[in-house]
Amino acid sequence: MLTHSRTNHETITRSYDVSGSGFTPPPTKSAETISGNKEFCWTISLVKDLAAIFSSIFLSAIGYGILMVMIALKLEANVKNEILISLSTATQIGAGVIFSRFLPSMGRKAGMINSIYLGSIISAICALTLFVYPGYLLWLLIIFCIGTSFFICGVTRNTIMIDLAPTHMRAMIISMGTMLVAFGNSLGPVLLNILQSFDNFSTYVIASGFYIASMIPLARLKKLDAAVREEKNISIWRYIKNSPKIMLAAFCVSYAMSSSSAFLIIYGIKIGMPKDEASLLLSVLLFGTIFYIPIGYLADIMSRRFLMIFSAILALAFAYMLHINQFPHKIYPLLFLMFGALAGVKLPAIVLINEKYKPTQRLAVNSAFSRISLLGNIVGLFATGAIMKNLGPQGLWLSVIAILSLFLFFCCLNYTKKIIKKEFKPSDFSIFNKHKNEQLPKI
Repeated sequence: MLTHSRTNHETITRSYDVSGSGFTPPPTKSAETISGNKEFCWTISLVKDLAAIFSSIFLSAIGYGILMVMIALKLEANVKNEILISLSTATQIGAGVIFSRFLPSMGRKAGMINSIYLGSIISAICALTLFVYPGYLLWLLIIFCIGTSFFICGVTRNTIMIDLAPTHMRAMIISMGTMLVAFGNSLGPVLLNILQSFDNFSTYVIASGFYIASMIPLARLKKLDAAVREEKNISIWRYIKNSPKIMLAAFCVSYAMSSSSAFLIIYGIKIGMPKDEASLLLSVLLFGTIFYIPIGYLADIMSRRFLMIFSAILALAFAYMLHINQFPHKIYPLLFLMFGALAGVKLPAIVLINEKYKPTQRLAVNSAFSRISLLGNIVGLFATGAIMKNLGPQGLWLSVIAILSLFLFFCCLNYTKKIIKKEFKPSDFSIFNKHKNEQLPKI
């Protein structure tokens, strides 16, 4: 038996299941949640644990926000080639796709907190080396290392955050973590403007310092970190087979978000907007992250599948409105609403994928989910770029419409198949969350 004492008044106990099903809560008072007869009770210890992981997420996000500005400026000054600049971005994303296969093994051997420590140190070192441009090939190697460290830290932090989250408000906790990432990323460029040190070595030192600082709050969680034990070495195709709608949601939303983020400013300029107004389009899109909080609340009380599909319909409607819109001033509210709708697809998908698998598989399934999301980012960047090249600026919205239509078509096909096989009941698609256990019995 593993026992972690948090306070003098609370003990969290987990019984080890020797049959291989992982850590399962015994039928004790502390293990009961809102779905049971007893009410969940917050403790000071749990609040401090969540504050620790949130602090680490926020500090790391500030470092990322600073570093991404410096990377863009460095590429603009030394490369001046759109294809090579795109390849640098694709290398950073692709690093996560490649390493996602090995992250569960690393977490199992080193432990989750030690994995974040290692990733943060690599990020800090790479941030310092970017001060001097070493040539394009060495640059790609450094970017690959940064991308790998970002993936290690990001996925592992999120997994710990989800582990700590109370079951009945897991979506709200995830939404708060997402908001902190967005705020931290946006705060990075603000700090650069305040310090006015865009090309000084001190800027890279500051970015590196934020990565090191993000390790400090995690010391509190060290005592709670056990070795991650993956039940089976499951291929990503098995996850896709077991959770096709969830994995496709990850791919399609990442496709739409990366396409919009990468090409919005270009779209604005091509339709005749001044550069300063076009640059605001991206800010408006990212400002839509405020939707994560209300969506997190809705995802905890409503059916997550219903919310995911309904949000996809809304996102498709807003993308179509952007496509036919003839008034530049209407772009801003439509962008804001479209991003909120996309968040309404992704957040329930994250919660669902973590609830379908046992805690001992959580790091592995989050790694697989992130790999699918990153693949969506890469495909979205190249596909939307090609569509816009051939169809003009409106190709951006046609690309988003196409990927959202694909997702909704697949959902209709999937539910039609279940209805034909008599595996689907109307009650299964209830608007409200029944807080039932949806874990797969065997993988």
